[in-house]
Amino acid sequence: MNTETTSSRTGRGDRAERSGWETTRAFVRLSKATVYQHFFPWALALALLDTAALGRSGAAVALALFLVASAAIVACTSAVDDVIGFRNGSDSMNYQEGDLGRDIRRKPLLSGAITERQAQIFAAVTGAAALVTGLGGFAVLGWDVPAESVVIFLVVTACSVQYSGGFRFSFRTGGSESMLGLVTAGGLIFPYLALAQRWSTAAVLEALLMGLWLVMVISYSNVNDKDGDAAVGRRTLAVVSGPKVFKSAMVTFFIVDVGLLAAFVALPSVPWWAALTLLPAAGLHIAQLWFGVGQENWLKARLCGFIGYDLGFLGLLVPTLFIG
Repeated sequence: MNTETTSSRTGRGDRAERSGWETTRAFVRLSKATVYQHFFPWALALALLDTAALGRSGAAVALALFLVASAAIVACTSAVDDVIGFRNGSDSMNYQEGDLGRDIRRKPLLSGAITERQAQIFAAVTGAAALVTGLGGFAVLGWDVPAESVVIFLVVTACSVQYSGGFRFSFRTGGSESMLGLVTAGGLIFPYLALAQRWSTAAVLEALLMGLWLVMVISYSNVNDKDGDAAVGRRTLAVVSGPKVFKSAMVTFFIVDVGLLAAFVALPSVPWWAALTLLPAAGLHIAQLWFGVGQENWLKARLCGFIGYDLGFLGLLVPTLFIG
């Protein structure tokens, strides 16, 4: 009898431990913390800083706090987006198990790993954490920062969490693409500006490139989600435009991409060989255009965009480390 009781308690303890671990993993998935691409702008901001900026009192702590703030902004935004997608049914239409190779566990509300109430609390906590850590970074620097850096941080935070909730940028024509691009760019500018205390052409160009590249990835990805998005009123470019207009927009994005890359490489402070480090990303963007606009193979175009985003980051990072 004692043996059975002990075995029963052990079983319940194991199940509780598994349940706790599974819930933790569900919150990690909800936060999108494992999507490392979200932290590329912060990493480029760090690479752009010179020794004088890095040597400021409190610089290391401020950078760490800005990194945590960036992660918290992503977590809050993702949680709000998942709650809205769960409520209006768009996620159940766009993100079904086995569909397009997507793992439904990445949508913990759909999989039932966490409740809507838990997701709401998580969004509130991470939103507060974003504000506290971000403003804490400026405080560590003694508020000796350009006012624009604080304003950009506040705008990035406010706009990010209202992507799906609040003002609901993604439900307004052009809101999804413009907010994703500008928020990504702002994620590089505000930490750089706070530490460097000055604007930089290289920083602005890199910020615009990272924002544009993300918009290119998301735009191709949204083609597969346009039916579900349209059903709930989400007005992405793929939803509101016809095939010709959408394809023309993708070509325009590519032309702007090439122009920004050329402007970056032409900067006197950028080493000449930056053109070589950025060549793989440019090649993948050509492939993205070919598969998407040329072949209407949107999944391959999306994959090219994701890989191009990674290689583009590396292509910017390496020469940035040598900017004089």
